[in-house]
Amino acid sequence: MAKKLISITLVILMATVGAQSAFATNTVRVTLPSFSVTLNGQTTSNDYSEYPLLVYKDITYFPMTYCDCRLLGLRTDWTEEAGLEIGKNEDAFYEYVREVRSTRNAKTQNAQLATGRICVNGTVIDNTREEYPLLLFRDVTYFPLTWRFAVEEYGWDYTFDAKNGLVITNSAAAFETPEACAGDIREWGSMMGTGNARIFCTLYAGVDKFGSKRMPFTSLCLYNMTGKDITIFPATGRWEYWIYRIMGNREELVYRRAIPMFSGEIPTQQWTPNKLPDYYWQGNAAPGTYRLEIVHPEQFAYRTADSQETLYEPVVGDGYAQRFSVTVTIE
Repeated sequence: MAKKLISITLVILMATVGAQSAFATNTVRVTLPSFSVTLNGQTTSNDYSEYPLLVYKDITYFPMTYCDCRLLGLRTDWTEEAGLEIGKNEDAFYEYVREVRSTRNAKTQNAQLATGRICVNGTVIDNTREEYPLLLFRDVTYFPLTWRFAVEEYGWDYTFDAKNGLVITNSAAAFETPEACAGDIREWGSMMGTGNARIFCTLYAGVDKFGSKRMPFTSLCLYNMTGKDITIFPATGRWEYWIYRIMGNREELVYRRAIPMFSGEIPTQQWTPNKLPDYYWQGNAAPGTYRLEIVHPEQFAYRTADSQETLYEPVVGDGYAQRFSVTVTIE
C-alpha cells in the first residue's frame, strides 16, 4: 500500500512539473516556520523533511503531496486541458508516508510562483492576482493556509497562538482504518512481568529475511488475564502504528498508519495476535535503525460474561513485558 502511495505521489508530482514548467520565472524567498504547526492532529519537524512547511508573507504553506493533501481532506487532479484542480477528498485515509533528508534544510530558500490554470474547490484562481499565491518548491505545489482557503473554502477549524502555534483541523478527514482486526483466538499459559494487569497488550517485533530483504515483522498481542470470559468493546480512541527513523541524535517520523484493535469475546486464558502491516518495509526502508511505536487510547472498555457492568482497564506500555515501543535495525 505504501509503495502504491509513493507511486501515486510521483504521478502527481510529475503532472505538476509538466503543467508548471514555466513556474521558475518568478522566484520568491521562503522560510521554515519558527512556530509549531499541527495539521489534523499531526505535528512533524520541518528541519529534515523533504517537503517541509514553508512561510511566505507571514502565511504558512503546506506541500500538496498525496499524503499531505489527504491528511487535510484534499485531493489533486491534473490534466493538460484543465490544469491543476484542488478539491475535497472523501476517501478513507489511514496511511501516511513521509520522506526525510539526511541534511538539514536551510532556514531560508527560494520558491517559485505557480502559473498555469489552477482551480480551487471549483473556482478558477488567477495566481497573478493572489495576495498569497500558490508556490512551487522542489517540484511540488504549495498551498497557502489562509483563512479564506482553510475556513471559507474548506470549513476547517483554524487557530493560532504563541503557545500552540498554528493548529488546523478538518473533522471530515478522519485518520481511521476501515480494516477489521484479523487475529484469531489462542490459548496461553503463564505470563511473567505483567504486574496486576487484567488485560495485557504488548508489541512484539523482530527482523527476518523475506526474499532478498531483511525486514521487521510486528504483532500487537492482546491477552485476557481477568480470570473470566470477557467481551471487549470497540475502542473509543485510535490505535496507530508509527515508525521513526533514527539518524544520529534525532528521530524522524517516516510512517504512520491507523490500525484495527480487537473487539469481541475472549475466553479466559486466551489471547489474540494482530499482525501489523509491513507495507512500509517492502517499498521504502533504507538501511538503518528504526523505532516502532504503538499510539493508543488510555483504556480498554469491557464486561465479564457474568455481569452487564462496563469495566475499564488502563492501556499501559513500556514495562518489563508490556511495551509499545521497539527499536530494530535494518541492514
